[in-house]
Amino acid sequence: MKILSLLLCFSSVQGGTVYFGVYSDADCKIPMVDGHTVANMTLATNQCSCMSYDDGSGYIQSNCNYDPVCQDDGLYLSWTQRVSVTDMDNGCTDEGGGKIIEAQLHSECTAVMTHMGTTYQKLLSAYDPTEVCSSVSPLSSPPSQYIVDQMSQEEKYSLVNGIGWKTKIQQDGYYIGNIPGIPRLSVPSIKMQDAAQGFRTTDLRQVGQVTSWPCSLGVSAAWDVDLMESWGTALGAEHRSKGANVILGPSINVHRIAKGGRNAEYISGESPALGSMLTPAYVRGVQGAGVMAVAKHFALNNQETFRNEVNSVADERTMMEVYYPPFLAAVQSGVASFKGAYNLVNGTHACGNDELLRRDLKGRMGFEGFVMSDWWAVHDVDYPNAGLDMDMPGDDGNFGDANLERLDPAVVDDMVARIVGGMMGVGLMAEEEGGNVKFPSLCEIPDGCDDLYFNETATSDEHVALARKIGAEGAVLLKNDGGVLPLDDGIKKIAVVGSACDPPNDIERMLKIWNVGNYFVMGGSGRVIPASPISVLGGIKEASAERGIEIVESISDSVEDGVEAMDDADVVILCGATTSTEGTDRENLYLDQDDFLKEILAQTGEIPTVVVTITPGATVLSNFADSADGILNVFLAGEETGHAVADILFGSVNPSGKLPVTFLLSEDDAVEPCNFLELRECVYEEGVLVGYRRLQDKDVGFAFGHGLSYTNFEYEWGEGGGIKRDGGEIKITNSGEMAGKEVVQVYFDSGEGYELKSFVKTALLQAGESVIIPFKFEDRDWSVWDSFVSDFVVKGGEWKVGVGGGSRDIRLVSSVEL
Repeated sequence: MKILSLLLCFSSVQGGTVYFGVYSDADCKIPMVDGHTVANMTLATNQCSCMSYDDGSGYIQSNCNYDPVCQDDGLYLSWTQRVSVTDMDNGCTDEGGGKIIEAQLHSECTAVMTHMGTTYQKLLSAYDPTEVCSSVSPLSSPPSQYIVDQMSQEEKYSLVNGIGWKTKIQQDGYYIGNIPGIPRLSVPSIKMQDAAQGFRTTDLRQVGQVTSWPCSLGVSAAWDVDLMESWGTALGAEHRSKGANVILGPSINVHRIAKGGRNAEYISGESPALGSMLTPAYVRGVQGAGVMAVAKHFALNNQETFRNEVNSVADERTMMEVYYPPFLAAVQSGVASFKGAYNLVNGTHACGNDELLRRDLKGRMGFEGFVMSDWWAVHDVDYPNAGLDMDMPGDDGNFGDANLERLDPAVVDDMVARIVGGMMGVGLMAEEEGGNVKFPSLCEIPDGCDDLYFNETATSDEHVALARKIGAEGAVLLKNDGGVLPLDDGIKKIAVVGSACDPPNDIERMLKIWNVGNYFVMGGSGRVIPASPISVLGGIKEASAERGIEIVESISDSVEDGVEAMDDADVVILCGATTSTEGTDRENLYLDQDDFLKEILAQTGEIPTVVVTITPGATVLSNFADSADGILNVFLAGEETGHAVADILFGSVNPSGKLPVTFLLSEDDAVEPCNFLELRECVYEEGVLVGYRRLQDKDVGFAFGHGLSYTNFEYEWGEGGGIKRDGGEIKITNSGEMAGKEVVQVYFDSGEGYELKSFVKTALLQAGESVIIPFKFEDRDWSVWDSFVSDFVVKGGEWKVGVGGGSRDIRLVSSVEL
């Protein structure tokens, strides 16, 4: 029998699994080795010399007279690469992605393919065009394969199931997550530690040994890619110093629920573009320090209420355009691992969701690393077949030996290869036998890490200074009527009023209760307990002492005491705060001192007033905002909170932070967490209009992207006079009197309202100084997801482009016709 044509279908995965299908003069539905149907093809030609190619639409186009048609079902085919298919004896060449693919028919039942330097062999049936044999044999191996091939079955199983926990209690000698090493093969143990505000402190001995950083959202509020990378480098360094080689971050879910208990962890804020630009910087920083990063929580992890039961239901376009982009950015930056979420997605728990893990993450996104579960988020022994590679923390028995033995050995090999490959990619292992290890393990569990874990001091003066810088860069000046800030040289007496100005830091209580937070840190797994955090009062006192300014304080929420303290003050600094925690969503969006602030601001008279707010995410300030002259917000800012605030108040640092979320005018405008007891499906009815985009026709307190400066910036079009399809230039001039930085934001509108597409934070511009900011755009930026063809498609028509200092501070407008 003559084989007339060969279609190559593959997914880019660790270990290089490649799928082949054989087609003849027939209508063929091709099942792949795991039982999924990847392609339906009608081929009616026997002209082997004709050419077919993927045009990016999900169809095979052809110059043949017989018009062969192939459409995938969205499971594995990667339509990002255009392939010209000629006579199989001559091979084929990828003309789109720049990767060379060679395929030759060696006999009627064997095909060989070379992809990115690795050759694979697949047995095919020449007698039944709908049959694909399941034997896949790599002829040359990826780097991790030389290790995997030497492992016993027991050793392979040990790498996919966590240790160090019993009945949900962490055992002595272990980290938060643990995988044993294989010493005879120089495979180090994997030691994981959280994450969101630094190296997680679970023991009194650790408190003060590591930096209690600003929360992740606070770093995002700086809108500074370089600063994010610097933070990632410092996080990686502290984790490595403490013996860990995995940080359980970054957390990058886009905020849907304003009350979300973990929003302080989530870098993306309300914008997939913000997350997509900041996530790679975090990954580069952490992994450049020899620590594997873990992108989490995949996917649709948008609330803590009933987090194990809630079924998040979203359409494909919403997932692709809103919730997936930060995760795709993590993949493209080479992140070593992903962590699944607790919730269900479209009816199936995320950690065992084939569509999420195999189709989308490992298939469409091409993720080559390994996927771990969240802690105790595995509900079935079959999760490996859905794409989960590691069960954490491993005491549930789901990935026990007996259950792993039921799996196809090729599935286990792929799981192990991904884990080993992740370690190699970061430099924890040599990529060839006898090679050098860039970041050798500093200790091995369970008996060799206690000294580093409990006694090593990983923080430094440089890291503390960086924490202070991040806190100040991420501070957002929301209001500054009359130029009340910065505090000028004529100030002689400052009244500091409110309990949040000097809050307690109850270390003992936090160590007893894992998810208790305070006004410095959030509660939960991301918490890093500070030893002696600087409060707002402490920071103001230090700065005032240097300037000879008198401080009068009323550190209570007594209106009467506060009014008394204001007497003869030149300015009043009021404080209000709230916090959040993992495991539960916020009860409301108000500050804990909301009533107090409203009452005391009504009695300040003519004395200038500044309110310092400390928040874990979106907040409603409308009950008192109109009565204050100035409002400065910091997101939970860790041990250097007070220093960062004082730097802004006294003008040592010109504020340049921007809101990564919307501060609502009313709680009624927020999307509420779904109640599983009342509603079995949590339908994302707003679709792609998430966060600030959903609120575009409503008044808000302070808009997404908003943030004031002590100087002014003028915007002008650069060369070309506007944004074109491939980009454009913006001229920014500091037209004020003080050096400052601006975050230049570009928004696109194709008819559904402005959406952030890109941003650049300028360097410090001196008064009168100008800079040209170039922006580059590609077709993907002008595209929407088309579920019919399972791809992004350029949307024709007029696109409006807005450039400015916030989503509602658009200074320049142009249009592009597509």
